[in-house]
Amino acid sequence: MMLASPWVTGPAELMLHDARNLRAAGHTVHLACDTRRPGNLADAIRAEGFELAEDLVLCQSPGAVEVWRDIRALGQRARTERYDLIHCRFSHDHLITLFSAPRLTRVVRTAEISRALRPGRTRSLPFRRSDGVLVSCASYANVLEREHHVTRERVGVLPGRVDAQRFSPGRNAALRQALGVPDDAPVAGIVSRIKPERLHESLVRAFREVKAALPEARLLVIGRGEHEPELRGLVSSLGLDGTVIFAGYQGGEKLPEAYRALDVMAWLAEGNDGTCRAVLEAMATGLPVVGGNTGAIAEAVVEGETGHLVDPRDERALARALIDLLADLPRAKLKGAAGRERATTLYAPVHRDLALRAFYDRVLEMPPVRG
Repeated sequence: MMLASPWVTGPAELMLHDARNLRAAGHTVHLACDTRRPGNLADAIRAEGFELAEDLVLCQSPGAVEVWRDIRALGQRARTERYDLIHCRFSHDHLITLFSAPRLTRVVRTAEISRALRPGRTRSLPFRRSDGVLVSCASYANVLEREHHVTRERVGVLPGRVDAQRFSPGRNAALRQALGVPDDAPVAGIVSRIKPERLHESLVRAFREVKAALPEARLLVIGRGEHEPELRGLVSSLGLDGTVIFAGYQGGEKLPEAYRALDVMAWLAEGNDGTCRAVLEAMATGLPVVGGNTGAIAEAVVEGETGHLVDPRDERALARALIDLLADLPRAKLKGAAGRERATTLYAPVHRDLALRAFYDRVLEMPPVRG
């Protein structure tokens, strides 16, 4: 399994989960990541007891010599280790694999996010030269077939997963109190890195209308990121200080408790994990979700039943969806309960594990795409 990144973020966590599943099923798994830039992924791989391909650099900003060395090293590995399959996650490691081992093994690519599926010959050709492509939702499978002309039999949908025991319903009055939020105030929140593409600004602007309708409502911005100073400035300029509250980073064991401080979760755009893990975590915690109407979000959230789906840049529609839920918390809680049922039924980790192994089996049974 290949991932041209040095950090444990969404894609790396999914890779590690999948590797543990395969190992538990009796498969031998080797992992490769960016070993040039500083980061914590290499250490996490070693800590899990997996063999790390130390001879591969997999840096996404490499020199030509590094690329050539990676191609040669991976080709040699494919010959000596006799890999049945190499699973790539980013364009960089995908291209290195296609150049290094085109007839030595089967090649699978994960393309979880919409950005990876944008039209263009430079993207289409590597997809079509792969023995299989995995996506995070059915709509992206349609994009692969329509825009990149990948045959449907070589496309698999690998859903996200959530630990429903860890992310379970509850009430975190302590965090509300620490943030100065009245216990009976209706609270929406977003749990995400603060980056422009996560559309925090649209959410903040929509909250002007929410505040006008529900003066006691609050919005918790949970997370940190490079766009935080600009977002704080926007909050102040809109007169939302005290209404929009920055709760900081809540990682590790604090994360489930952060969700439990909310009544409604907002998640408008996918991040680097196209399975939109935060949506599933919020649903498992029993929260209704106001989500963007694209990708895996639109397939996890059922409009009117577990929350609302909106055009994430339509601030009026976003405000109306939030008001609908925050104005009637008992009804919102029922939608949250329906969301938890959906998350535990459809997104239990075992479903992802079985789907991945079944897809690998299918790829290995088909003729290789490269003659």
